[in-house]
Formats: sequence, C-alpha cells, structure tokens
Amino acid sequence: MAWGGATVKIGVRSLCEVPYQHILVEYDGTSDGDAALLAARDLAVRDGAKLTVVAVVALEQTMRRVTRLPMLTGVWNDVLLDRARADLERAEHLLDTPAEFTVLFGPQTKALAAGAEEFGCDAIMLPAPRSGRLADLLYRRRSRRLSDVAKLPVLRRPPPVEMSE
Repeated sequence: MAWGGATVKIGVRSLCEVPYQHILVEYDGTSDGDAALLAARDLAVRDGAKLTVVAVVALEQTMRRVTRLPMLTGVWNDVLLDRARADLERAEHLLDTPAEFTVLFGPQTKALAAGAEEFGCDAIMLPAPRSGRLADLLYRRRSRRLSDVAKLPVLRRPPPVEMSE
C-alpha cells in the first residue's frame, strides 16, 4: 500500500512499537554478537524488560568404536564449554545493566526455543549475519524457523547508522 509515495505494510509492527518484558539474546562473542547484545540492552532499558544472555553449545556425542570406549569427546566438550563461558564473561563486561547469563545445550534452534520458553521470554535477539547476500538469506531462514518453533518474534538489530563528519 502506498501512502504519500511511501510503502506501508499493514499489520507489521516495528521494534520501536512493541514493549517487551523479557528478551533472550544469543551471544557468540563476535562483534556482531556485541551489537546484538547492546541493541537488546537498549530495548530492555527502554521497556524495563529482563534480559537473559545465552551461549549455545552443541555437545559432541560419545563415539564408541569396536572397543566400546568413548573416543576423546570429553576433551572437545570441555573446550566448547570453556569457550561458551568465556563468551558469557565478555558479554557481562559489555553490559551495564542487570542480566542473567547461561549456557544452553543442543542444536541452536531447539536450544533457543526451549530456553525462551523456560525463561518466559517474549522475544529472541540473534547476532546479525555477516555481510553478503547468502549470509543474509541464511540468517532470514534461520530466524523464520526459530520464530516458528519458539512462537516468538526473532529480533534483528537495526543496521548501524553512518555518521557524517
């Protein structure tokens, strides 16, 4: 629908119009994760919402060969957990507001949906995709799937605004 030369989508609410009560943020330790975390913080402060920051870890299953002994998965799982904990510590240092920090286990979509349900979240914020058409396409697909599974909106931080000097 066009209104004064602008396209208006009926029934689509922007992030600015929706008051949230509890936001779940997936944090991956990257600069994109930092930006998502800070955007979620801003929304939480605006709405007086709770903030839960999570790192998702898909643990390796023990692999048993002919000897029926577990093969080196414990060491790799420890590495994955250490990385997740380090990411959460970094997130804690970035935030200047209260938040809960925890590690979720399992495939990303299932873990995030289950975590959002367990913590009573009404929105999920994901790190923005890397630049590029394929990355954006995969991100939108992942967001839609997560939204369908969790039955919650999946938020995307707005693109950074270029400052002119």
